[in-house]
Amino acid sequence: MSHYRILGKDPYWMNFYGLMILTAIEVGAVGIDLSKTTTLTILTAIAIPKFMMIAGIFMHLYGDDDSGILTMTALFPAFFILVMVLFIGLTHPEAATGLPDWCRPGNYGL
Repeated sequence: MSHYRILGKDPYWMNFYGLMILTAIEVGAVGIDLSKTTTLTILTAIAIPKFMMIAGIFMHLYGDDDSGILTMTALFPAFFILVMVLFIGLTHPEAATGLPDWCRPGNYGL
């Protein structure tokens, strides 16, 4: 168990309750007949806090004694992903529209 509390409760249980509430909102957003854009906006807005809750509590990136070094270790690959997306995506003239056939679904030639 952790040595800190969230609102006076165990952080794992608080995280569990929060994730269940956010999941219920996601299921409701998909179940209700909304426009595609509205549904995707709601799902994206909920995905960000869910990611932070999972990374912070379950991956021990928040609240532990060594959480600073764990956070930096987890963020280290993000730099290379960003460089890859920017330099490959922005330097190739048809990066977003001109995918080769073998990259498109259904055209794998299997």
